[in-house]
Amino acid sequence: MSHAEFEVFNHRTNNYYAFRRLSFEQDVDLYCRWMQQPYVAQWWGLNLSRADLAQKLLAELEDTHQELFIGLINGRPVSYFEKYWLHADALGHFIHHEPFDQGLHFLIGEPTYFGRLHTSSSIAAFTKLIFTEKRTQRVIGEPDIRNKAALLYAEANCFVQREIVTLPERTSAIMVCEREQFFSRFAKEETQLYRRFPAANEASFSANL
Repeated sequence: MSHAEFEVFNHRTNNYYAFRRLSFEQDVDLYCRWMQQPYVAQWWGLNLSRADLAQKLLAELEDTHQELFIGLINGRPVSYFEKYWLHADALGHFIHHEPFDQGLHFLIGEPTYFGRLHTSSSIAAFTKLIFTEKRTQRVIGEPDIRNKAALLYAEANCFVQREIVTLPERTSAIMVCEREQFFSRFAKEETQLYRRFPAANEASFSANL
């Protein structure tokens, strides 16, 4: 997985989840194609021309309060993730936040990887990446309250709905993941995603994912 900044192995499905920094030159075509996917455009609202999307991506890369990543599954680029500091983001004006809280946005751009098998693991892996910043005790998501799938994936990854806020562009559920709660379920080891349970318990746990 060349150039990956962070990588974990999901021993339940035998898949590697990794993230590398987004490069405009390398990834602009992926970004534009993914944003134009109907199921992505429905929630991101960025079904724009390639030229307009490229300009938006350049602006996003210049925004120093956030970092952009390409998510890989077994080495293949399949998703786009953002992490950002709440105190420097517009969302910080609408909700209570602590000094080192971080937020995330994401999309699964490749349709064959969208769904129960990979979406939940991708979110968990990226949340674990965010928690490598030791000062961060909470990760916050802000999905549209109409996006039921995003809400379910968040809840499956230790995010708890704290409130609903009306933002300029949408009404969002504020989903909060606490560090302690996250690592009560997911591995503390750097290279693993899930904690390893005794065999009998693990089979039961996996069946409920």
